[in-house]
Amino acid sequence: MSILGRLLRTDHGAEMRTLQSSYAVPPAPGREPYAFDYMGEDQALRNLTVFACVRLLSDTIASLPWKAYRRDSHGIPKELPSQPKILQQPYPTFDLFQYKWMMIASLALRGNFYAFIADRDNQGNPTSLFPVHPDAVRCETRPNDQLMWFDPEYSIMGERVPKEDMIHIRRFTNPGHPVGLSPIRQAAIAIGMSLASEAYGYNYFKDSANPSGTLSTDQEIDDGAVQRVQRNWIASHGGRRLPAVLTNGFKFETLSISPEESQFLETRQFQRSEICMMYGVPPILIGDTKETTAWGTGVEQITQGAVTYTFSAWTACIESEISSLLPRGQFVRFDYNALLRGDIERRFTAYKNGISGTWLTPNEVRAFEELTPVDGGDTLLQATNLTEFPPKPEPEPQPEPFAVNPAEEAPDAETEKPQVAPPPGEKPISGGEKTPTRNGRPAGTLAK
Repeated sequence: MSILGRLLRTDHGAEMRTLQSSYAVPPAPGREPYAFDYMGEDQALRNLTVFACVRLLSDTIASLPWKAYRRDSHGIPKELPSQPKILQQPYPTFDLFQYKWMMIASLALRGNFYAFIADRDNQGNPTSLFPVHPDAVRCETRPNDQLMWFDPEYSIMGERVPKEDMIHIRRFTNPGHPVGLSPIRQAAIAIGMSLASEAYGYNYFKDSANPSGTLSTDQEIDDGAVQRVQRNWIASHGGRRLPAVLTNGFKFETLSISPEESQFLETRQFQRSEICMMYGVPPILIGDTKETTAWGTGVEQITQGAVTYTFSAWTACIESEISSLLPRGQFVRFDYNALLRGDIERRFTAYKNGISGTWLTPNEVRAFEELTPVDGGDTLLQATNLTEFPPKPEPEPQPEPFAVNPAEEAPDAETEKPQVAPPPGEKPISGGEKTPTRNGRPAGTLAK
């Protein structure tokens, strides 16, 4: 049975056979390493700077959760209540962290990640993605049709596979090339120099031709005596720190490393910076405290810069390809919230501002902290007095009905005197009118 036939064999939806020993597959023609002391992508991992950069990218991105979303009628992404199977466990043999780690490591070392669609559901959506080592895949343009470089032909270990069953993620895409550029091959000279400087330092301190010191004397001695004195010195002091006793006029003088010979340390420092520049990783994130970065001084600021300028580009190519495997309208996003979480004081201050700013509810804040929701926590609160938002309109005041005072309606007969009509020819006295006079004096007054 063919390799792909074994891949497609399933037992209750689980693949039983996979490719074996793909690392032993020889590289395809045209992929031979450069003709100097550098042996390809796997050899590059022996360089600690390359390994540290690949580890940082793979560990960080593999630890991020990825989720499927769909936009609502307002264009706001809403997380799917049931996540697709390929996001929960892309292939039964690997857990999710291992699978994403392999994706990033393959992109960082080879510039390409390949996967074979081993199983689909009833609607034809992929449910199982078998990862394939890049050395086992041949990706070539169609014969006599170089303009169709974006529609290549794929084969796994010499067996042709349909294009619709292959997942090909490219990190560095160049027009006219169906295969993504390998960052290791592009920086082969820089990595080769770093490996050579490490080998030079190892040999220098382990078995260097430069002696640590000299034994000299004014006496004339033959070659046999020189070798005998040398052997006696090594036998007495080799690997020990015993006080030396010199006779017969011998003197011991130490030899220090000259500035020219110690420059390989600066060379290694320079190569470390170049390799970090290739991956876009700040040297401080891989433990190089001598280097500085313009992204900030605190860990939080440096992490924000790394997400913006480094990690987001590596996850974008994965999101685009995996989203094309989901049903129409669904897409995948990596969740950076866990990586960008600040300290507890900063988080709580941000939550408080979000609630008082009426764009976060208490239950949304509790969800960020993985706490259970509370009753009434889905209501937005105003920043002024923390009342319900939007505020309910106050009812307009209704006019009070006219009330008749019984005392005014029925005056007291004892206090109110009946009005007496004035004599004929006189007007009744009222406010604002002059009192009628008689002989120049007000009526009703006595003359003196």
